[in-house]
Amino acid sequence: MQSLTKKIAITIMTGIIIIVFGAWGMGDLFSDGNKNIIAQIKDKKVYTKDYIESARNYVNRKNKTELTDADHSLILNDLLAEKIYEKFAEDLGIIINDDALAYYIKSLENFKDSNGKFSRVEYEKFLLLNNINVKKLEERLKKELIKNLVVKVFTNGVSSTDYHIKKIENEFLKQINAEFYQIENHEKISDEKIEKYFNQNKQKFSLGELREGEVVKLDNKTLGFEKENNQFYKLLNNIENDVVNNLNYIDLKKKYNLKTSLLEKINRNGINKNRLLSEQNQFKEILFSLTENFKTEIIEIKNVKYLVHLKNIIKDYEVKLETGIKKEIQDILNYEKNKTLAKNITESNDDNIFKISAEKYNLKIENVFFENILDNNKIFSQKNVEKIFSAEENKVLSINEKNKIYILKIKKISKNKNKIDNLNKILKNQTKQEFKTLILRDLDAYLIKKYPINLNERVLNQVKNSF
Repeated sequence: MQSLTKKIAITIMTGIIIIVFGAWGMGDLFSDGNKNIIAQIKDKKVYTKDYIESARNYVNRKNKTELTDADHSLILNDLLAEKIYEKFAEDLGIIINDDALAYYIKSLENFKDSNGKFSRVEYEKFLLLNNINVKKLEERLKKELIKNLVVKVFTNGVSSTDYHIKKIENEFLKQINAEFYQIENHEKISDEKIEKYFNQNKQKFSLGELREGEVVKLDNKTLGFEKENNQFYKLLNNIENDVVNNLNYIDLKKKYNLKTSLLEKINRNGINKNRLLSEQNQFKEILFSLTENFKTEIIEIKNVKYLVHLKNIIKDYEVKLETGIKKEIQDILNYEKNKTLAKNITESNDDNIFKISAEKYNLKIENVFFENILDNNKIFSQKNVEKIFSAEENKVLSINEKNKIYILKIKKISKNKNKIDNLNKILKNQTKQEFKTLILRDLDAYLIKKYPINLNERVLNQVKNSF
């Protein structure tokens, strides 16, 4: 069995159609026979081995060991889309010959050196590191190239119109002048109310199960190499094979003279005993995926591999009403009061409610100017800026930003008069992009009708259950 820790991670392209699984029109495949076929689209078939391989790659990409129904839907969706693209490419007469595939491979960033040129060394290193042969990789790249070409067939030649350019220009050059204040209620909450809230919401403050472990960073320096070379990759591969074969962790450390570091006790959310986000929270998912029978695994985080071992499980770690929790409860109760006050302000019919409330609660009014919809002034998130830009002049808004409540009033909406280099080109490109989005959406609907899917749900469920 191939190690589940080996990761295939090639970013081929952006802008590929993603067809939502729920939108497919599916028919049931015959129940008898076809034990290895999950789905069929005309003469194209999705076999169980295809699904298993895709699921393993998905597990590695997402650093998961358990798959939800949503995960399985995404995996199946990708396989179905792949087969539909293959069939559609045949109907369009798109053929990928060896020269086209070679040109495509040489254009991928994964296989280029520091000078931006295709490197045979980088290509072979990728094959070795991911334990994949040339034929398998090229088959995968060929399928991705087919998708890319199909999309280009339908989006090439898209042009903008003056009407749409003008419409986007108004949004692109839109500026907003506003004023705001933060509602700050730091009322002292009585111990009686705090204790009552704690007793009624104990589960809310429970850290639940805690886990601790050990970790080894599997880079060239830790493993005793000055730089990454063939010897390093072979050693890494040997360690991975021993992990897959469930070699005892103590024997594994001795065999490779591994220097381990302690992973502190954390819960499923990466919170430690002190109720703080642990600096090691990136290991929370792997710690909680390990079991008493399978305590050791290799994962990859930001292109670096780690050997992680589960050392101890602390069931139902009990939390008591201490100073830290008392402060949390006080903040929670004050936050709820702030939300109620904000709601009363924004729903008021008084045109002067913004200033009246600021004076009443002695809140400092500040001015803010947004040059465009991407300008957050380091105050508000992009989502909240979009909310502001969708409102009209004189509108009073309640903004929830990182558990802080702001009241904002839009004073003036204007248009940027400054000269912007290449503005017309930018607007044309944006208009084309929006047109492409619409075209691809319609292409989704067209493909769903043109290529109905026969699904063998019995076989699919058997494969899903195997994970």
